[in-house]
Amino acid sequence: MKKKKPASKPKTRSAPSGNGSSWTCAAVVVAAGSSTRMGGKVKKPFLKLRGKPVLSWTIKALGRVPGLKELVLVTRPEDRRMARRCADQARLPRSVKLLFADGGARRQDSVMNGLLATSESIGLVMIHDAARPFPDPGAIAKAVGLAHERGASILAVPVRDTVKRELDHALIPLAQKVSGQNLGSPESLNGTKIIGKTVPRKGLWLAQTPQVFRRVMLLELFERFQREAPGEEVTDDAAVCERYGHAVALVDSSSTNLKITRPEDLQIAEAYLRLGLVK
Repeated sequence: MKKKKPASKPKTRSAPSGNGSSWTCAAVVVAAGSSTRMGGKVKKPFLKLRGKPVLSWTIKALGRVPGLKELVLVTRPEDRRMARRCADQARLPRSVKLLFADGGARRQDSVMNGLLATSESIGLVMIHDAARPFPDPGAIAKAVGLAHERGASILAVPVRDTVKRELDHALIPLAQKVSGQNLGSPESLNGTKIIGKTVPRKGLWLAQTPQVFRRVMLLELFERFQREAPGEEVTDDAAVCERYGHAVALVDSSSTNLKITRPEDLQIAEAYLRLGLVK
């Protein structure tokens, strides 16, 4: 009687990554801003949302991303202890290493510090705003896949409202000549803002985070940007890729991936949780 062969274990297939070895991700969470628009003493990432700091919700959401190996919190030194408490409350998986980096004078400086804190073995890096507590898991998964394929991708939502561009007061005399409108002098407007142009909204998107990149590529581009344009400021990381001709894929996200910047945003986030639109 032949002995039965022991059942073989199912083969596991590791997902590819930006460095061609294994699909490993790091998340750089930028939490070093001054939060001036909130108007209070508590900074945005540490405001309470259903009893937990906003940053805890953010860390918890990113901790669910498959392949995440490192999470870097970029903070001001005086906020480090509070940020660590937020991470403890979020209960990151044991497989994710928690790291810290100091914030810089500008957002791009903070991101660079966070990038340098990640390990060389990391294939893809996600840059995320600390005050975006509800990034969509499906959109993140798609963005990670596209970043592996193409090098860079971001979450974004199409513009749905009519967009108006404000007229520069210095151009009022010229605008009056061209359009024939009686706009008055810049002095007579007394600070009133005037429409200069209606911008077609077709093809316009509102950028969100996370923005996902091959780590090596983004680090090289940031270093080049620092050398060539040290005084120039960018408001998101994809702009650095665009500057040097690297295509960035757009991933349709959701309006629930809001960035908490004003007091009313916190109330909206509370409503999302109450209605079960986010977790």
